[in-house]
Amino acid sequence: MCKFLSLVIDRAHSRFENTEYLSNVIFLYLRYSKFLNDDYAPEANYSNIIAKIESCGGLFYIVLNSTSNDFAGFIYIDNLIGNTQEIHGGEITACFEKKYWGSFTKTVADQFFDYCFNILKLKKIKAQIYPFNSRVRAILKYSGFKQDGVLRGETMKNGKLSDVEVYSLLAEDRKFVRLTG
Repeated sequence: MCKFLSLVIDRAHSRFENTEYLSNVIFLYLRYSKFLNDDYAPEANYSNIIAKIESCGGLFYIVLNSTSNDFAGFIYIDNLIGNTQEIHGGEITACFEKKYWGSFTKTVADQFFDYCFNILKLKKIKAQIYPFNSRVRAILKYSGFKQDGVLRGETMKNGKLSDVEVYSLLAEDRKFVRLTG
């Protein structure tokens, strides 16, 4: 149902992969940046989006609808924990075209988290969301994430103090979710 392609921009080593989707990523990021970023985030512009992709070091993924090969969205992993030999965990951020919200994103979540634990060998995935983001909360819970807590007044959002909810999924929890369905 979906396909993941690594979007790589490594200017230092002149390495570029799947950049034909870059305009889709930039357009989608700009459209939804108000939901992705707080008031302190760098301005959502071409240069800063390229820098974000580059900083992910190959862990920025394009999501395609495998039936139509249409661009559906992107997922990236940053704020990594670990070292050059082993990545213990990281924080995910995802953004999808509106027509793919719902059952498609649940399927993407299932496949992506399996990829993270089975291929990347991560032990933990973390997600931080704003309390108003009930759609993402539902997908996280569906996927087996547990709420670790609420960071009260963690940041500013639209000029107002905002909480941030923190969720995590451990590899061992994911195995249990897959067995009990």
